[in-house]
Amino acid sequence: MTPIKLAGVEVDADDPCALYQALYAAKLKLLAGERVEETEVRSPVTHQRVRVAVGNMAALDAELMRLAAACSAKQGKRSRFAKTLRFI
Repeated sequence: MTPIKLAGVEVDADDPCALYQALYAAKLKLLAGERVEETEVRSPVTHQRVRVAVGNMAALDAELMRLAAACSAKQGKRSRFAKTLRFI
C-alpha cells in the first residue's frame, strides 16, 4: 500500500478505484470554483483584484478515464466497445 494525500483524503496510490473516487471529488471541487486564488495589487492611484482558477480539465478527464478502465479491469468487468459499420 502506497498512501498519498489527495483532495484532503489519504488514498492508496495502488488502488485505481480509490484514486478514481478521490480525483472525481477533486474535479467536482474544481468545477465548483473552490480552487480559486485571488491576488490584489494596490498603488496610491489604483486598486486591482485578480481571481484565477487553477486546473487542467483535459488532463484530469484523461486520468479519470484511465483510472475507470483500470478499476473495471481490477473488478473483473469487461468494457464494451460498439463497432459501427456503414455500407456505401
